[in-house]
Amino acid sequence: MRILLIKPPIRSCMVEIGRHMPIGLAYLAAQLGEAGMEVDIFDSLAYAEDNHVVPPEEYTDADRAKLAAHPRWGHLVHWGATWERITEKLRSTHYDLVGVSCMFTPYYEPAYQIARLVKEISPDTKIILGGQHPTVAHHHAITETAFDALVLGEAESNVVDIVRALVTGEPLTGMPGVAYRCGTGLCDCAEPGPRVHLQPRATFLEDLDGLPMPAVHLLDMASYDSTATLITSRGCPFSCSFCTVHATVGKKFRTRAPENVIQEIEHYVNEHGIRRFFIEDDNFTFDIPRVHELCQAVQQRGLDIELHLPNGMTVVKLNDELVRDMAGAGFRSLFLGLETTDVARLRKIRKGFTSLEKVHNGANLFTDQGIDVGASLIVGLLGQSCAELARDSINLMLVGVRFWTNPFYPIPGSPDFQQCLGNGLITHDTELALYDQFNFAIGSDQLGPEELYWAWVCTQAMAQWPRYVLEGTDHRRELAELPLDQALDRLLAHSTDLFGPDGGLEVPAVPVAVEGNRITVHPEGCFDAMQHLADKPQPEGLCTFTGDVLAAAASLYTGVPHRAQQLPGKDSAGCCRFTLVADQVAPVFTDIHKVFLAELRDAVAEARDEQPEPLTAD
Repeated sequence: MRILLIKPPIRSCMVEIGRHMPIGLAYLAAQLGEAGMEVDIFDSLAYAEDNHVVPPEEYTDADRAKLAAHPRWGHLVHWGATWERITEKLRSTHYDLVGVSCMFTPYYEPAYQIARLVKEISPDTKIILGGQHPTVAHHHAITETAFDALVLGEAESNVVDIVRALVTGEPLTGMPGVAYRCGTGLCDCAEPGPRVHLQPRATFLEDLDGLPMPAVHLLDMASYDSTATLITSRGCPFSCSFCTVHATVGKKFRTRAPENVIQEIEHYVNEHGIRRFFIEDDNFTFDIPRVHELCQAVQQRGLDIELHLPNGMTVVKLNDELVRDMAGAGFRSLFLGLETTDVARLRKIRKGFTSLEKVHNGANLFTDQGIDVGASLIVGLLGQSCAELARDSINLMLVGVRFWTNPFYPIPGSPDFQQCLGNGLITHDTELALYDQFNFAIGSDQLGPEELYWAWVCTQAMAQWPRYVLEGTDHRRELAELPLDQALDRLLAHSTDLFGPDGGLEVPAVPVAVEGNRITVHPEGCFDAMQHLADKPQPEGLCTFTGDVLAAAASLYTGVPHRAQQLPGKDSAGCCRFTLVADQVAPVFTDIHKVFLAELRDAVAEARDEQPEPLTAD
């Protein structure tokens, strides 16, 4: 049997993903390979060189819905392999079965389109869809008739049985973790009818050590910056209201033995020359003794590696000894999940186990060991006012914890999604593509889409230039409004530390020159660079987001709302340029700006008695 596992491209107003190896497909490929099947993996997202702005003539109905709903941006980005490249891959070999992965419901359309393309090229090829989307939205996915079956939740335990049955024509009756239409030859019903057979997974895989090594030999690891992904445990006993992890991997915490993980790391080091790893566990530090054992084993083996936790960790049971072990093992970066600094709100989202104080103390522990650490915030949680979300970012600025923010959006399958259904914010008929993190089509129960967008932009400016914003607040005690030229000069001075230790940039608004009210942005520190579009044809206003963040920063410093206008073209060095003006500012931004200024004024005044040192940059 010849099998192709494929990760589709993504179409969104903004995509914020790194080139992480598709570890899930690599695990499935290993299972199928051990069963004697020939397997290929095609990761569309590895082809960032194919990224482009979607031309209007190619818009789908869902694309048009996204653009119509977005309060600010007018373009969609196609992230990953072009359809021409995907078609070429599908025509290159006849596959008995194609498995399509869809981990995010808002990006379902490219997954469906691949299925239709496969059927067009090879009508007899069987097609399955797996991932979080079919697990939480099988009612939607099953309506795409190009899919023969859906795989629900973890697939390693019976993917071989499902694939073999589909290819050989055997019924899927009785198999757990699968959904399919009746009357398509996949069931043994005496009277087939227009219904769906849904057979959820009753249990999750227990023996993680029994899984074969992920089939990374099928991947071009250079496409992932020579960085491998590790999953050392699965499941999360916590019940955060915004999360859907339980649908795919369950609540029970299941682990791999430290020795099993070490063997995998040594395989990457010895066979592939890889020494940089992303650990993408759902709750890496839930079992503290296991983390100690794993970290100590890395040190005992003398493995010179670099470890990162892009999924973050909690502050539960965090202490000096654990942090020292993690630093000794090679941890270099992580973030602490906080989401809000309000104690009552933390309980409402079922994260009462954390707090600003705990995150502050934990961040200091990691910083003392040379580990890059920050905290995460969600902007616009259900029930959260604009003032409250502004105060979250201000609180982290005042205690000196680096942070970043993500806008709230209801994730299908999460408790928050159900609450949004219950309060009428969304309906069962809402277009699934609109539940896109950066689409701002939904807003929250307290903030409309445009309000949420501008509030998030303000927090982005505060996260990127915290000392700058606090400096402006401090200066406005003497002068209610500050001149723009002074604000931009200071913004430039505060931007010199946005370059990483290797000279790289990780933020989408980095000024490198100021002239009057004009800002020139670093060619690698702009929206088009973040989306890998810097050398591609660009429609007017593509970098609106970069301009909005710059304008928000200057507005918070001066006390006067400004808007940014992107100048056409680029300068001779390939840099985007913006002008800031104080006229025709969006009324919604003006209102949001007032709330943020009031919260900054009050919070700094409250903190001044406890923090005698000036809140200004050098």
